[in-house]
Parts: sequence; structure tokens; C-alpha cells
Amino acid sequence: MQPNMMNNQLKPEEVSALLDRCDVGAISTIGEDGYPYSTPVNFVQIDGFVYIHGRRLGEKMDNIKRDPRVCFTAWERIGYEHCGVAACDTTTVYESVIIKGDVEMIDDDEEKAKVLLAIVEKLVPGKTGMDSKKVPPTAIYRIVPKAVTGKFHRPMAGNQVCPRN
Repeated sequence: MQPNMMNNQLKPEEVSALLDRCDVGAISTIGEDGYPYSTPVNFVQIDGFVYIHGRRLGEKMDNIKRDPRVCFTAWERIGYEHCGVAACDTTTVYESVIIKGDVEMIDDDEEKAKVLLAIVEKLVPGKTGMDSKKVPPTAIYRIVPKAVTGKFHRPMAGNQVCPRN
């Protein structure tokens, strides 16, 4: 384990809070050519699972069908800490989560509608209702976690932090 990871681990409740705050993450799949393929996605966390929606077609879906192993990353960049006067005396203040797991496709339309509504509520609070014809063609999948890690860098007392733009 990296030294920073040993000292700067997020607690499970902090991981959960970060996943609730973040509105976008990245899912990495294993491409047919063996290279990682990473895609930004909207997501929601429900009962310890990360749920993602999307189209049923495309490289991400082809990769998942071939190999359900994925890595999901979410992060929040808070700003930049000035630790001294030189350019290299600047570091990022952040929290991040990495989830390694397997994807399960959700086929039940009732469960899919529940997830879609939860994603919309997270991203655009107050929107309600669902066009039931749009649920069946939408791909909904959940990541079943095998390993979850969270890491942070918080500023040292007295150091100036420039907020992110």
C-alpha cells in the first residue's frame, strides 16, 4: 500500500458521502485490444452499489459483455494548497474513491426506473415522473464491489488553499 494511502484513507462513511456528492465518475473497462477504456458517467449510489445508466450499444458495453471486471473512480478536487514559494510547492487538495468490481446488468424495468429516478434526483433535484417507454431500452448496470478504497489530501494548518475554479 502506498504511504499516503496508509495515512490518508477515507473512512467508509466518508467514501459514501463522497459518492453521494460527486455528480460524475469514470468507469474503466478492459478493451478488446487489452487496453483500458475509461468513460465519464453519471451515477448514483444505492445500498452500497454504484449504479450507472447508458446506451445498450458502444465500446463500453461491448467491453462489459466480454469481461465484467471494471474500475470505477470518483473524485472531488477542492483546491490547491500552497506549501511554499516554488512552483513545485503546490499540491492538490482532494478526496477520491476507487472501486474495483464486477458489473451486473439490471433487466427488471421497475428496478431500472427506481435507479433512473434516483440519478435524476441526484443531478437535477425536484424532477419527478418517468416516461415508462424510455425505461426498457435504457441500460442500467450496477457495480458489485470487490475492493473499495478512498484517499484524501487535506491542507496542513497555516497553508493557503486556492479554491478550484
